Amino acid sequence: MKKNKIDDLTEESGLLAGELTASKVEVIASIVLTLGYSLSTLATILALQEEEELAQAKTTESQDQNLYMKQMYKQLQNVNNRLDTIERKLNRY
Repeated sequence: MKKNKIDDLTEESGLLAGELTASKVEVIASIVLTLGYSLSTLATILALQEEEELAQAKTTESQDQNLYMKQMYKQLQNVNNRLDTIERKLNRY
């Protein structure tokens, strides 16, 4: 019993003194792996967000181009109507 207590005290004093033990190495390795997995997951999430932003930007650009084409079509129709009006007036004379 007494020897067991001495071994426990020696082990505890070693842990408190900052000695590197297998359990400490295991805890540190676990922390490092957890951080690695967390960073990997974060990188994946950020990459997906970037892809989504790019896809949204392309969609927005496509919508803007579509709107621009519609506006150009309306302007061309107006010009065409004016030309038709001018042509009719010229044909009268």
